Amino acid sequence: MRSRGAAPRRNRPRPLSLALRGLVAAAAATVVVGMGWLVVQGGAGAGSGDDSAGSSAADSAARPQHGSEDAKLGHAGYLACARLVVEGTVAEVEPVPGTGQDRVTLDVKRSYKPAKGQERVVFPMAEDVDPRLRPGDHVLVGITGGQAEPDLWSVGEQEIARERAWITAALPESRTIPCP
Repeated sequence: MRSRGAAPRRNRPRPLSLALRGLVAAAAATVVVGMGWLVVQGGAGAGSGDDSAGSSAADSAARPQHGSEDAKLGHAGYLACARLVVEGTVAEVEPVPGTGQDRVTLDVKRSYKPAKGQERVVFPMAEDVDPRLRPGDHVLVGITGGQAEPDLWSVGEQEIARERAWITAALPESRTIPCP
């Protein structure tokens, strides 16, 4: 028996929940990448060209720590810090050998952020995500600044309509607040 006032069970996590999960994953990635960066720095002299990719990865993994502020701002905060929020059809999904990622090509039908974006975008996405994207899927994707992979994605019209509702409602406010 459900207690009075209990929220109904949802099949899909809310965007804030997804954002918080993303923050936890980013924090863990920051620790792992940071430790790797320290090991590389300890074994190589300063200014070594071999570690530029590692420090770049560490830099982008460190940025989402500001995301706790995004969560406090809600949907408008997420959109203020998002570099890309688009809706469209998956054109291609190609596995990237040895990475555990797919390269996803999306034909953009609607760009929320930036307001006028590219007709086609390409981004990496982990192979073990659920739901995994397939060619022909109608999707909505959000990627925050400093990240390459989406931290928000919805597949199918019903899920996208739910996401589209809060995005269109929060978009005007997101333009008035800075990304922390």
